[in-house]
Amino acid sequence: MQFIKSVSYKHWFILLFSLTSIGCLSGTRPHVRLSPKLDKRIYQITPLPLTVGIYIEPTLRNYVQEVPLKQDEAGTPYYVFPDFVFPIGETLSPKIEEMSRILFKKAILIDSLQNKEFLNKEALDGILVISLKNSEIELHMDVSVWRAIGRHNLSITASFLDPKLNKVWSSEVAVEGKGLDFITSQVEQEWWITTGPKFGPAVDDAVQKLTYELAQKIIASKEISEIKN
Repeated sequence: MQFIKSVSYKHWFILLFSLTSIGCLSGTRPHVRLSPKLDKRIYQITPLPLTVGIYIEPTLRNYVQEVPLKQDEAGTPYYVFPDFVFPIGETLSPKIEEMSRILFKKAILIDSLQNKEFLNKEALDGILVISLKNSEIELHMDVSVWRAIGRHNLSITASFLDPKLNKVWSSEVAVEGKGLDFITSQVEQEWWITTGPKFGPAVDDAVQKLTYELAQKIIASKEISEIKN
């Protein structure tokens, strides 16, 4: 029985190692895991008494960014894969939606601004439109202390439209996210080699900061706050 167990474990290990090798040889890059949270201060904001449509442009909602890891002075790559893939749109869009549900009395997702029948059906006080302006991720590995350093400059353009799609308010929100990931010098023998360093903290930090800054700008907008007055 002990022999069967050892053979079974051995087979599982060989299979796992084979799958890992295939991934390394193919050069495919799995998505970097992102798990941002909303800034806790958002929950302290008194909701605006507005029913608002939330339209996040497809270019932002579906945005995926590939970023190469920086090389050392000799031009040697620090990592076996050429790129890291960040599903930014898949992460940022739900957080904007979550923030909107907290910020407004009622938030309704809108798939298209061209669907006039849907827009007329809902008694909207306005529509919040979000589009991506810029996203820059800088990745660097500091071998001297074996840590990975991430920086994410993220900016969006936010516009508030009336029910007839006339622009009432517009603003740009830009933030810088930072994050560190401590690793070991034996990276080639660890799971880190297949899943990538956790550069997610820099992107998570940018998403958290951006949603809070967006909420602050909306609250401070006289044009939006005066709609119900």
